[in-house]
Amino acid sequence: MSRRIAMPVLAAILVLSCGEDATGPAVSLCETQHGLEVCVARAEYQPAQSIAVTTRNVSSSPVFKDACGTKPVGVTNLEVEFEAVYNPRLHCGPDVTISDIVERMVELAPGESVEETVRLTSFAFQGWYRVNVWILDAQGNLAIETPATSGIFQVFPSAGG
Repeated sequence: MSRRIAMPVLAAILVLSCGEDATGPAVSLCETQHGLEVCVARAEYQPAQSIAVTTRNVSSSPVFKDACGTKPVGVTNLEVEFEAVYNPRLHCGPDVTISDIVERMVELAPGESVEETVRLTSFAFQGWYRVNVWILDAQGNLAIETPATSGIFQVFPSAGG
Protein backbone atom coordinates (compact mmCIF):
# COMPACT_ATOMS: atom_id res chain seq x y z
CA MET A 1 0.00 0.00 0.00
CA SER A 2 2.82 2.42 0.73
CA ARG A 3 4.12 2.03 -2.85
CA ARG A 4 0.80 3.24 -4.28
CA ILE A 5 1.02 6.42 -2.22
CA ALA A 6 4.72 7.00 -2.83
CA MET A 7 4.49 7.62 -6.59
CA PRO A 8 1.66 10.20 -6.46
CA VAL A 9 3.32 11.97 -3.55
CA LEU A 10 6.64 12.04 -5.43
CA ALA A 11 4.91 13.42 -8.52
CA ALA A 12 3.21 16.13 -6.44
CA ILE A 13 6.52 17.10 -4.84
CA LEU A 14 8.19 17.38 -8.26
CA VAL A 15 5.39 19.54 -9.67
CA LEU A 16 5.32 21.82 -6.63
CA SER A 17 9.11 22.17 -6.65
CA CYS A 18 9.06 23.49 -10.22
CA GLY A 19 8.01 26.92 -8.95
CA GLU A 20 7.19 29.54 -11.57
CA ASP A 21 8.39 27.35 -14.47
CA ALA A 22 5.39 25.08 -14.00
CA THR A 23 3.03 27.83 -15.18
CA GLY A 24 5.03 28.78 -18.27
CA PRO A 25 7.89 31.05 -19.19
CA ALA A 26 8.14 34.60 -17.91
CA VAL A 27 7.31 37.26 -20.46
CA SER A 28 9.40 40.40 -20.84
CA LEU A 29 7.65 43.69 -21.47
CA CYS A 30 10.75 44.90 -23.35
CA GLU A 31 12.43 43.77 -26.55
CA THR A 32 15.57 45.05 -28.23
CA GLN A 33 15.94 45.16 -32.02
CA HIS A 34 17.70 47.42 -34.48
CA GLY A 35 19.40 49.38 -31.69
CA LEU A 36 16.17 50.25 -29.86
CA GLU A 37 14.75 48.85 -26.66
CA VAL A 38 10.96 49.18 -26.70
CA CYS A 39 9.04 48.61 -23.43
CA VAL A 40 5.40 48.69 -22.43
CA ALA A 41 4.44 49.51 -18.85
CA ARG A 42 2.10 46.61 -18.08
CA ALA A 43 1.48 42.98 -18.99
CA GLU A 44 -2.30 43.41 -19.39
CA TYR A 45 -4.57 46.03 -20.88
CA GLN A 46 -8.19 46.26 -21.91
CA PRO A 47 -9.75 47.69 -25.08
CA ALA A 48 -9.63 51.51 -25.41
CA GLN A 49 -6.82 51.84 -22.83
CA SER A 50 -3.68 53.88 -23.38
CA ILE A 51 -0.42 51.97 -23.46
CA ALA A 52 2.65 53.66 -22.00
CA VAL A 53 5.60 52.96 -24.30
CA THR A 54 9.25 53.78 -23.60
CA THR A 55 11.73 53.65 -26.48
CA ARG A 56 15.45 53.80 -25.67
CA ASN A 57 18.40 53.98 -28.03
CA VAL A 58 20.78 51.20 -26.96
CA SER A 59 23.08 51.63 -29.97
CA SER A 60 26.22 53.77 -30.22
CA SER A 61 24.72 55.98 -32.98
CA PRO A 62 21.77 58.37 -33.15
CA VAL A 63 18.48 56.74 -34.18
CA PHE A 64 15.50 58.48 -35.79
CA LYS A 65 12.22 57.15 -34.37
CA ASP A 66 9.08 57.61 -36.42
CA ALA A 67 6.24 59.38 -34.59
CA CYS A 68 3.61 58.77 -37.27
CA GLY A 69 3.40 54.98 -37.49
CA THR A 70 3.90 53.67 -33.93
CA LYS A 71 1.14 51.12 -33.47
CA PRO A 72 -0.05 48.28 -31.24
CA VAL A 73 -0.60 45.09 -33.26
CA GLY A 74 -2.20 41.89 -32.06
CA VAL A 75 -2.75 38.22 -32.77
CA THR A 76 -5.08 35.63 -31.28
CA ASN A 77 -2.53 32.85 -31.74
CA LEU A 78 1.17 33.26 -30.96
CA GLU A 79 2.03 30.89 -33.81
CA VAL A 80 0.92 33.60 -36.28
CA GLU A 81 3.20 36.45 -37.36
CA PHE A 82 2.47 39.92 -35.99
CA GLU A 83 1.61 42.56 -38.62
CA ALA A 84 4.57 44.66 -39.71
CA VAL A 85 3.09 47.23 -42.10
CA TYR A 86 4.36 50.80 -41.97
CA ASN A 87 1.53 53.34 -42.09
CA PRO A 88 2.53 56.96 -41.34
CA ARG A 89 -1.09 58.06 -41.92
CA LEU A 90 -2.00 56.42 -38.64
CA HIS A 91 -1.00 59.39 -36.45
CA CYS A 92 -0.17 62.05 -39.03
CA GLY A 93 -3.30 62.02 -41.19
CA PRO A 94 -4.22 60.89 -44.70
CA ASP A 95 -2.34 63.74 -46.39
CA VAL A 96 0.96 63.17 -44.57
CA THR A 97 4.05 64.12 -46.56
CA ILE A 98 7.69 63.21 -46.13
CA SER A 99 8.19 66.75 -44.75
CA ASP A 100 5.57 66.06 -42.06
CA ILE A 101 7.30 62.80 -41.17
CA VAL A 102 10.72 64.49 -40.88
CA GLU A 103 9.23 67.31 -38.79
CA ARG A 104 7.68 64.86 -36.33
CA MET A 105 10.39 62.18 -36.11
CA VAL A 106 12.33 61.97 -32.87
CA GLU A 107 16.12 61.79 -32.86
CA LEU A 108 17.41 59.67 -30.00
CA ALA A 109 21.07 60.02 -29.06
CA PRO A 110 22.83 56.92 -27.67
CA GLY A 111 21.30 56.10 -24.27
CA GLU A 112 18.44 58.58 -24.71
CA SER A 113 14.81 57.52 -24.34
CA VAL A 114 11.37 58.89 -25.08
CA GLU A 115 8.01 58.03 -23.54
CA GLU A 116 4.72 58.13 -25.40
CA THR A 117 1.26 56.65 -25.24
CA VAL A 118 -0.61 54.78 -27.93
CA ARG A 119 -4.23 53.84 -27.58
CA LEU A 120 -5.91 50.52 -28.16
CA THR A 121 -9.12 50.79 -30.14
CA SER A 122 -12.38 50.18 -28.31
CA PHE A 123 -12.86 47.04 -30.41
CA ALA A 124 -9.40 45.57 -29.70
CA PHE A 125 -9.79 41.81 -29.60
CA GLN A 126 -8.66 39.55 -26.79
CA GLY A 127 -5.18 38.30 -27.58
CA TRP A 128 -1.46 39.00 -27.49
CA TYR A 129 -0.10 42.36 -28.60
CA ARG A 130 3.11 44.27 -29.04
CA VAL A 131 3.91 47.81 -30.17
CA ASN A 132 5.71 48.41 -33.47
CA VAL A 133 8.19 51.31 -33.56
CA TRP A 134 9.63 52.24 -36.95
CA ILE A 135 13.16 53.56 -37.55
CA LEU A 136 13.81 56.21 -40.18
CA ASP A 137 16.86 57.67 -41.85
CA ALA A 138 17.61 61.41 -41.57
CA GLN A 139 15.51 62.07 -44.71
CA GLY A 140 12.39 60.43 -43.21
CA ASN A 141 12.51 57.17 -45.18
CA LEU A 142 12.37 53.76 -43.53
CA ALA A 143 15.90 52.84 -42.46
CA ILE A 144 14.94 49.22 -41.76
CA GLU A 145 12.12 47.22 -43.35
CA THR A 146 10.94 45.72 -40.05
CA PRO A 147 10.00 47.56 -36.86
CA ALA A 148 11.58 47.43 -33.46
CA THR A 149 8.95 45.91 -31.18
CA SER A 150 7.97 45.92 -27.54
CA GLY A 151 7.64 42.81 -25.47
CA ILE A 152 4.36 40.96 -25.72
CA PHE A 153 1.41 41.96 -23.55
CA GLN A 154 -2.20 40.73 -23.40
CA VAL A 155 -5.54 42.41 -23.93
CA PHE A 156 -8.52 41.17 -21.96
CA PRO A 157 -11.97 42.76 -22.05
CA SER A 158 -12.00 42.91 -18.24
CA ALA A 159 -8.31 43.55 -17.46
CA GLY A 160 -7.70 45.79 -14.48
CA GLY A 161 -6.79 49.24 -15.21
